[in-house]
Amino acid sequence: MANIIGDNNDNVLNGTNAADCIDGKGGDDTINGLAGNDTLLGGTGDDTILGGAGDDCIDGGDDDDHLFGEDGNDFISGGCGDDAISGGAGADYMSGGSGDDIFFDITAGDHVDGGSGCDTLDLSGTGAFCIIYTSKDHENGIVKFIDDAGNFTGTMTFCDIEDIIVCFTPGTTVATLKGARPVEALQPGDRVITRDNGVQEIRWSGRRDLTGEKLRDNPDLRPILIRAGAFGDGAPLHDMMVSPSHRMLLASKHAQLYFDEHEVLVAAKHLLHMPGVERVGPQPTSYIHFLFDRHEVVLANGAWTESFQPGDYSMQGLGDDQRSEIFQLFPELETRAGLQDYSAARKTLKKHEARLLAG
Repeated sequence: MANIIGDNNDNVLNGTNAADCIDGKGGDDTINGLAGNDTLLGGTGDDTILGGAGDDCIDGGDDDDHLFGEDGNDFISGGCGDDAISGGAGADYMSGGSGDDIFFDITAGDHVDGGSGCDTLDLSGTGAFCIIYTSKDHENGIVKFIDDAGNFTGTMTFCDIEDIIVCFTPGTTVATLKGARPVEALQPGDRVITRDNGVQEIRWSGRRDLTGEKLRDNPDLRPILIRAGAFGDGAPLHDMMVSPSHRMLLASKHAQLYFDEHEVLVAAKHLLHMPGVERVGPQPTSYIHFLFDRHEVVLANGAWTESFQPGDYSMQGLGDDQRSEIFQLFPELETRAGLQDYSAARKTLKKHEARLLAG
């Protein structure tokens, strides 16, 4: 066991394999606890602290610190300043304190308390997950991690988090001749399996990135989460998120009874009355589109859904460059007649009609 105290210079302080107490005091210090259940204090200055193995207690102190719990079940406090905090392996408790902090390298069993300031939880690289918000302001909640089979593998909790970064990968997968591929990886020329017309080539693909701030200001743009099995018979196979106006293909006896159609398309926002369909919070989101020669029905995450259909509303949601790309490929879409000729693959239900599908 070592008791190590720095000074006001920029020190490099290494512990032992025992339970050490290291205090950096002033300066921009680098502190490595190595093994053992260590107490590591940054003091003032922009410090970098690594817990190493063991159940460590880490306090960044003042200023903008980089804190890494690494192995073990650690307690990490950012203190003052804009800190970057990584829990690493183990079930860690991370507290940002004051300042605009970011938390990353999150695993099951962790708890994150953002504290004051505008704090960010970075969930990129954690694999598939879903978020359940437990407060109306969407600053508190639970993250459930999901394996490739769609099973929940663990949870972490957070509070006082103003922004969440999610990575759209592994994301929604689309059935192609080369197997299921992430939607964000699809490019023009890729061959996709369609319900009506066999294998079709993608003619155009586009992406729209929305910030958490944009979605907080425009709640109607927030994505819709469709949980695994929400449509019955295992569809979708895994949780999937789509834009509010994105339409899903539903087949039911009620559709046949009320609309004389066995299969209909329904916008995700018109399915919120169904169990397993919900609007999620304002985390950053990417909406990805792909276009064929005609409107198609494709298989995504084991559920049938639509490709992009150009229309007055959907074209307005694209950027100028994206619209220009589409018009170069399909000049007829610049006219109202051209848009009307690009008809929907199925009857599309209105909101009040969609409620009839619940019986």
